[in-house]
Amino acid sequence: MPAETTFTLQTWNVWYGGREVDFGQEKQYAIAAQFPADVLALQECWGSAAENLAPKLLADHAQRGWDTAVLSTGQLTPVDTSTLPYAQAALVRPLPDSPRILVWSVHLAPYPYAVYRALQGEGQEVADAEEAPRLQQIEEILSETARISAEVDEEDLPVVICGDFNTPSTGDWAARTDRPDIAWRSPDALLAAGFTDTFRAIHPDPVAAPADTWSPIEPLTHAGHEEKPEPGRTDGAEPRDRIDFIFSRGLDIVDSVMRGCSAEGLTEDGFVDVGGRCELIPNQRQNRFPSDHQLVETSFAFRS
Repeated sequence: MPAETTFTLQTWNVWYGGREVDFGQEKQYAIAAQFPADVLALQECWGSAAENLAPKLLADHAQRGWDTAVLSTGQLTPVDTSTLPYAQAALVRPLPDSPRILVWSVHLAPYPYAVYRALQGEGQEVADAEEAPRLQQIEEILSETARISAEVDEEDLPVVICGDFNTPSTGDWAARTDRPDIAWRSPDALLAAGFTDTFRAIHPDPVAAPADTWSPIEPLTHAGHEEKPEPGRTDGAEPRDRIDFIFSRGLDIVDSVMRGCSAEGLTEDGFVDVGGRCELIPNQRQNRFPSDHQLVETSFAFRS
């Protein structure tokens, strides 16, 4: 076992590969270089984002489809699964001579975005129906996790499942007293499977640390902009929620933060502003932070 047993993992939806801001992929590298990680899970690669970013970070990358990718400065082996393009798996040795971990970068189905109808009071049955595609994807990821763990024959293989879930957390939702009582099945399925929500492990109070990862630059009221253009969205204020997660099993959680930008001077537990210009859509093209999702980061330690 090496002297160093702690490593950092990040997940980040890079918003259409970076095309929605000027010099988006260059800005992705600037953020990644400022806040380095041993493992980086990307979503919305839009084909080229991970491929272009990996050599700049001196990292290997796993990407079999157009959407999701895993990058690591340590040893990395892509894993073929039945989950493309919404989930990419890789076996990663994040530190020299450390144990391997199974890392998933996931981007669950964006439509229908069940939050909108839930806020209209349509209840658990409608939420479950709209969550069904995401729950099915999580169940497939868990099935593939079991298969991979058996095939590599590594006892107690640590697993990280992270990314853009396009759904909130049940606990976060319940902490907002102005919202109806809804359980969100896909994150709950991971908790039931023995995974830990790493950000909440460090910041257990969703009132003190809401950590709304989507969206720091979405206008609170709309003026013609449609980020999630679908029937059922509420009129007026755009809901903000924590929909980007890092779930782990078999690792100790050392710390977790949300990094990104705030157009509104956000200050809360667990949030680190990366600095620079941050304007709301549609004035975002000059923003330094090149995404409409905040980045989530967790530091892990291997168990002895």
